[in-house]
Amino acid sequence: MPPPPSWLTALPWTAPVKLEDLRHHRGTAPKTAGIYVFTSHDGPLHPGPGMLYIGKASSLRTRLGSYLADPEKVLVLSRRAGPPQVSSTLRHPGKSLLLMAVQQRTRALPHGESGVWIRWTPASDLNALESRLVKHLQPGYNTLLR
Repeated sequence: MPPPPSWLTALPWTAPVKLEDLRHHRGTAPKTAGIYVFTSHDGPLHPGPGMLYIGKASSLRTRLGSYLADPEKVLVLSRRAGPPQVSSTLRHPGKSLLLMAVQQRTRALPHGESGVWIRWTPASDLNALESRLVKHLQPGYNTLLR
């Protein structure tokens, strides 16, 4: 496997955090804007089957919190305003696929762990960086930016 490009290694990524650990310590994620990556490994970021999903957020804490719901309790419909609508958690196809994969992995692995890791990096030009990362890393559940 070739070494990762310098632009990727220059980004100040956090250490990988288990999805379950972040669920219990939500305050770990900052309120700042940034890019986040879900993987099935805690090693370096590289193209391949371990890349699950890449997203961007104006508040990492808020956005990552939307992924931390117990997979058994994710609402399909929401009544926030007016008649029931598809929950905003499920409106994005990649996010829906990731949540389904987390639920399936959690059922398959012992002790209720998903085997999913999250890391993030602060960023200001979110659209450009997300697009560049998706094109380079080819995560399985990002379909639009490839």
